[in-house]
Amino acid sequence: MSKPLSRIWPLLVVALLAVAVVLWSTRRPATPAQKPAPTAASTPTIPSAPGPTPAPAPAPVAPATPPAPPPTAAEAALSTALASPDPQIRAREFIQRFHALAQGDPDAALAFLRKMPRGQEFSQALFMLLDTISRRDLDRALDLAAELAVAREDRAFYSALFDRLARENIQAALPRLERVPAGEARDYALRALSDAWARSAPAAALAWAQGLTDPADRNPALETVLRNISERDPLEAITLAEKFLTGPALERTLSIAIQRLTNTDPVAASKLVTRLPPGDMQTMTAVNVARVLADQKGIDHALAWIAALPIELLRWIVLNNVLTTWSQKDPLAAARYVAEMPPGGGLDFAAQHMGLLLGGKPRDAIMWADALPTTTARDAAFVSIASAWAQREPAEAVKWAMTLTTEPLRTNALAGAFTYWRMLDQPGAHNWIEKADLPPATKAKIQYRER
Repeated sequence: MSKPLSRIWPLLVVALLAVAVVLWSTRRPATPAQKPAPTAASTPTIPSAPGPTPAPAPAPVAPATPPAPPPTAAEAALSTALASPDPQIRAREFIQRFHALAQGDPDAALAFLRKMPRGQEFSQALFMLLDTISRRDLDRALDLAAELAVAREDRAFYSALFDRLARENIQAALPRLERVPAGEARDYALRALSDAWARSAPAAALAWAQGLTDPADRNPALETVLRNISERDPLEAITLAEKFLTGPALERTLSIAIQRLTNTDPVAASKLVTRLPPGDMQTMTAVNVARVLADQKGIDHALAWIAALPIELLRWIVLNNVLTTWSQKDPLAAARYVAEMPPGGGLDFAAQHMGLLLGGKPRDAIMWADALPTTTARDAAFVSIASAWAQREPAEAVKWAMTLTTEPLRTNALAGAFTYWRMLDQPGAHNWIEKADLPPATKAKIQYRER
């Protein structure tokens, strides 16, 4: 080997080895570096690599809804009748068609009814359908009534049903009461059954009503039975009512019984009025008794009874009602009686009422009022005279009221007269008030409004 070649040969061998090492290192798989094991306290949470997202499950396919069947001819006719804008035509045609459907196919009528909006036609249709079904299947009708008769006007069905049942077969009607919902519906049913039964067998109806254990049932049943008894024997009804009833039921029963007794024995009835509690019912009963006493026993008897009433306002109200009847027969005597009353609130109350009764002859009424013994009674009568006069001659009444010189008499009299003038001739009344020589505040009071 030549000398130069011998010098470079080792270099070539070294170069070839270096190339081989590089090629071997590039083809060898990389080995991950080893990391020290972390302690339990410092081990981080390493999220796992997300896997492939699963494909969403296919949505369930709902079964196809079958199309609604087309309306029958009867349903179409009912819908057309309900759509009529004329309420009279709508009611007449709908009820006629629904009645025919209910008689022929109650189930179809019920299905149509369930789709109807609530209102007058619904209530009429419901009553008709329940009545039809009750004659074929009473228990089904009661179940449907409990479900559908939710409005007050719908619950009237119970009155008609139990009136009929009680007249047809009372023993079959009684157990059906348990199927009626508590509240107004049950009250209707109890009263209807009690009324029909008491008309045919009052003793049996009374015994049944007395034996009811629930006061919510016993009170309306007893009240109804006693109301029927009072038609034949008011005193017995009063005795039983005071024994078995309390509260408003007692008050209503006493009032009816006393009024019926008044027609046959007003003196006996007059002794029972104070058994009623003070209030509107006592006042109405006392007014009726006083009028009958005046007609049958004479005005003096009635006036003496009125004077003995224990409540002052009651005496005043009852007297005014007797004055109304009395003045139709003898107005001068009635007016003289008022003028001779002792001063006080009773005189003022009666003078005000008598002014209205005498106002048909205003000049005579003014002379009568001028003679009253007190200023308060005279002023009360003047205001009433102005109002009564204005119902026939409003301009003349206002003209007279303007001549009054004291306040608040003049303003009150003008206000009373102006009210009727405005009702009879609004343009004329407003023209007068605009031109009247009165302060704005007075005009506002006369017109009942603030400016």
